[in-house]
Amino acid sequence: MLWILKVIVHALFRVVFTLEYTGVEHVPLTGAVILAGNHPSYLDPVLISLPIRRRIRFVAWDRLFTIPLLGPLIRFFGAFPVDTTRRDQQAFVQALRVLQDGDALGIFPEAGLSKEARMNALLKSGAARLALAAPCPIVPVTIAGARAAWPRGQWLPLPRKITVKYHPPLHPPRVAADGLAEDRELAQALTEQLRKTIERRLLPALKVGAKRAELHRRPAWALRAYEYLPLWVCLTGLGLGGWSWALALPTLAYLGYVLLDIWVLPQQRLTKVLRDLALPVWLAAAYPWAVATFVAPELQARFLQAPAWILGLMLASLLFPFHWTSYYDTQRFLRGLGISYLVLWWLEVIRPEGAGHGLQVLWLVFVIAYALVIRHRHWPFVVAGSATYLVLLWRFSPERWPVELLYYAGAGVAVSGYVYVVKFTAHDGRGA
Repeated sequence: MLWILKVIVHALFRVVFTLEYTGVEHVPLTGAVILAGNHPSYLDPVLISLPIRRRIRFVAWDRLFTIPLLGPLIRFFGAFPVDTTRRDQQAFVQALRVLQDGDALGIFPEAGLSKEARMNALLKSGAARLALAAPCPIVPVTIAGARAAWPRGQWLPLPRKITVKYHPPLHPPRVAADGLAEDRELAQALTEQLRKTIERRLLPALKVGAKRAELHRRPAWALRAYEYLPLWVCLTGLGLGGWSWALALPTLAYLGYVLLDIWVLPQQRLTKVLRDLALPVWLAAAYPWAVATFVAPELQARFLQAPAWILGLMLASLLFPFHWTSYYDTQRFLRGLGISYLVLWWLEVIRPEGAGHGLQVLWLVFVIAYALVIRHRHWPFVVAGSATYLVLLWRFSPERWPVELLYYAGAGVAVSGYVYVVKFTAHDGRGA
């Protein structure tokens, strides 16, 4: 029953969040062990439990057990209450009994949610005292990103990246039964060691998160060079071909939104994303005007059919990375496109395909694989656009695709891996 629920919840979490687990092998599959982590969000017990192939019994805030439905539910999963306002000896004895039975115990030394991004200044020594009394190892767990995924005071979680790191176990020394003073000193020292281990991984993640948050809060960019393109196209098109609402309306809407972003809108992650999406949206909106202006009347219907639109999807998926990525990732992206073209010639010699889709399949698979590996700001849009193009291309192709196209798809994945792994000193070295 528990295993089935874990599988379902894990699948749902991977839809909502980008989950990354490391160090799961440090959690023993049998025997007494304490998993002690920082506590940035309400999701933490679930996040810690999901990849672990054994039951973890958590020490939980006693007031949670008074909430209808929630109290019986967490008790069903093995949690038991602790009064965090005092030293709860009854909860300590129950936790010790869990460990003496050879089970896994989950505990958060902060005794509540983290008040800031890093761990609270005062940690409870319960985890260390239990480890000394049992005795058993402590596996420190660092959770990063959960605070942004479900901030305090917010009703529902947000789609964010969450990383969970299980550190190598801390093995407490054995103490004499009558060494109470020494026991307290060891418990305090073990608690501080636990904090340092957790924060060693947490603080770099917080710096990355703070840098990203600072980027989102920065004032809106002034008009960037490529953002002048709609204005120049509109002025040139209206000057040469006369007034056209099909061009004027998308351009006015585009410029109006960009100026609204610069002058009025509060800067946050969403406004930065929408600003980057504004130019691709304008390109799609102005496409009918471009067809009416530059294509012969007898051919315009063909350019407005589905195959022409999916060609636009391909171009958008290939060019869109220039709006989101860093300089060094752009260099690797362009390098990958060039290598893909060379690989195409090699494949045409040893495994030619007759459908004529080799270049499109190779390039689009490379774009999808590269976006999945780099995980840039707008990677879901790139993946969705490229994948939609491939599906529609297959759907509208009059002939069946030959099996040789699988080699081209595999080559796209291989090229993505190559440009990601191999370092080129001329560009990647400076970005390290």
